[in-house]
Amino acid sequence: MKSRLTLLIPEHWPRIPECEWRLHTRDGSSQHGRSAPRHWPAADEHVAILDGAQTRLLSVTVPPGKRKDRPALIAYALEARLARDVDHEHVTVIAESSGSGAATSESPGDATHGSINPAARRLELLVIDAARLRQICAQFDALERPLQRAVSIFDCLAASAECWQLASGDGRGMALRTGGGDTIAIDLPPPGLDSADEDGEPESGEDEKNGSSDGGRTAAIADLLALALADPGSRMPQRIELAFVPPLPPACCDTLARRTGVGMQPIDFATVWARSARAHTLLHGGFAPKAGPGAGLWTRLRWPALTAAGALALAGIATIASLFADRTELARLEQRQARVFAGALPGMPAVAPERQLQRALRDARRIRGELAEDDMLSMLGAVVETTGSLPTVFSYREQRLSAELPAAPNPASPAAALTRRGFHVQAEAGGRLLLSPAR
Repeated sequence: MKSRLTLLIPEHWPRIPECEWRLHTRDGSSQHGRSAPRHWPAADEHVAILDGAQTRLLSVTVPPGKRKDRPALIAYALEARLARDVDHEHVTVIAESSGSGAATSESPGDATHGSINPAARRLELLVIDAARLRQICAQFDALERPLQRAVSIFDCLAASAECWQLASGDGRGMALRTGGGDTIAIDLPPPGLDSADEDGEPESGEDEKNGSSDGGRTAAIADLLALALADPGSRMPQRIELAFVPPLPPACCDTLARRTGVGMQPIDFATVWARSARAHTLLHGGFAPKAGPGAGLWTRLRWPALTAAGALALAGIATIASLFADRTELARLEQRQARVFAGALPGMPAVAPERQLQRALRDARRIRGELAEDDMLSMLGAVVETTGSLPTVFSYREQRLSAELPAAPNPASPAAALTRRGFHVQAEAGGRLLLSPAR
């Protein structure tokens, strides 16, 4: 079992970062608190309940059609119901039923246009500004707490024709869902604000005696319920359940019951937290979270991985450019070698150009009376110039010079110098060097 952190996200979040949260631990226990994100407890999963008027619950009727045409039909039905462009909204279907019983459409924007269509479908939709949902998801990603689900507060309220639900999880706003599917969300006045009755006069002494310790909030709740009960399409419920944090005092519930004529039943806000696990998620389509155990790890490593990939791409481009430059230089040198070979040995095929040119150079030196590198005097001069001393004994046979040096120097030093001059050198004990031209 994974731990789950459910957060009640108000309309002003993250401008005001504090919010209510409830943690369901792996052992089945739960914790409740209110804090900024830096003080949220760690959890395996994160769920956001969007409070207040961030979402709207609407019902539309659409004609029958293919499932791939459903988004276009919904958008057409919503055009007259929304103040903004439908393309800027994110829509979630939470319920579907037969719409054959509706003789007239709910609004001019419904797709039935007031006609009876036995095959029409009635849809309940949750609508949220796509930019706001994108902001919330991006903020959770920035906190390295990616959302697994996001739900509406209205979908966490269980309302029926006999029982409505009114909830306030942070004491700053409240949300009402009626049995007819209507929803209302308003802000609550600050605690301690004096109230006024319907004529604008201060609250009567009878209300104060009945326990209205916070008259302004009681009056705001009563006005909201009166507005909902006055709707011609609403049926009078038998009771209204009040899920408030902190719970409303009994005297306040009595005042609301007297003003509305409907029984009030306080319930624990834990029922709202519990229903969030069964509510429809708003994260689908382009907002669908990355699934799998590595989703959180990818969120943390995404930018470092992209940076590393960019660096590797630049290194690869630089390597390719260097190889291309080297190939160009090699081709230039090969062309120059071909020109030199053609000028030195015209008409001769280039089999081993380096050895052929070396042999031609030795032949040319002999023809001109110059010493070649494999002549005895050339090798003897190289030994004297390198070692700085005359050999005591030397012999030359078959282009191979053997020289014994008097000082018996370290053979490594003259051997390395003679090798750089183009000789094959073999150093022996006693200061003896064997030289032959490198072929």
